[in-house]
Amino acid sequence: MASCYTLREGTLAVSDQRIFWRRLSSSAEVRPLLLLHGAGVAGGLTWKGVVQQLRPRSAIVIPDLRGAGRTESLSGDEASFSADQIIDDLVALVDSQGFEQFDVAGYSFGGLMTMLLKQRLGSRIADVTLLEPGLLERANLEEMRAMRAGYQEAAQAIRESLGEQGIDRFLALIAPHRSRNPRVEKIITARLAQRPLGFANALDCVTEAIMSLDRASVLAAQRRVVSIVGGNSPHTLRDYHQQLARTQPSWRTVQLSGTDHSLPFQKPTHIARLIDRME
Repeated sequence: MASCYTLREGTLAVSDQRIFWRRLSSSAEVRPLLLLHGAGVAGGLTWKGVVQQLRPRSAIVIPDLRGAGRTESLSGDEASFSADQIIDDLVALVDSQGFEQFDVAGYSFGGLMTMLLKQRLGSRIADVTLLEPGLLERANLEEMRAMRAGYQEAAQAIRESLGEQGIDRFLALIAPHRSRNPRVEKIITARLAQRPLGFANALDCVTEAIMSLDRASVLAAQRRVVSIVGGNSPHTLRDYHQQLARTQPSWRTVQLSGTDHSLPFQKPTHIARLIDRME
């Protein structure tokens, strides 16, 4: 963490959850930033490397979304959840933090939530940065929906085994061209296994959203977008983001060579510069 920041941590009580958040505050007169993590890995771990490289902001808030990190249900159970519930959580959070206009960056599952939050809040959100978000995995929506069967199977395997089998299935779908270095695979698996039931619920949340959302309406609500994709990610994903850059207003796509779906862990400095719109 840069020395210019002061750190506060807390929880926000909503109807059935305590939403854990971290806030970095400084004297900088730059719009605040909300950072949303992906499925299975808490916010602090996901964004640690990126935050260290960001320019000073008046505030950076990093929540743990439902099913991850230190956010927990009031009942203590790993209950399933919907995208609408997460967006309600986030609206309550940014209101409680005093954010009037702010930027958002979201990764994977958090990228989908970023787009839905933008759709909900409109001009309160200025710059949007998307790191391989759910809902934009390929141009053909029906093909993408058909592929969600594999994610449902992975989620079920995670619930049944609470171990590596379901995580391996997930990784084969989300990052089929990753390096598979044994040390790196061990690190990734350990990250995703910290709250396996919460991870499985997040995968199902994304599937439910993809099956039911009107993608055209979600895309129509987006403005001032930079989408970031890995150079080793499937060509269907890369091609679709390039298509969006050609067809959507104020949309730019950046491909990072040598990266796959783990790009916030692989290229934190480059991602920080893109969030800050410094390149």
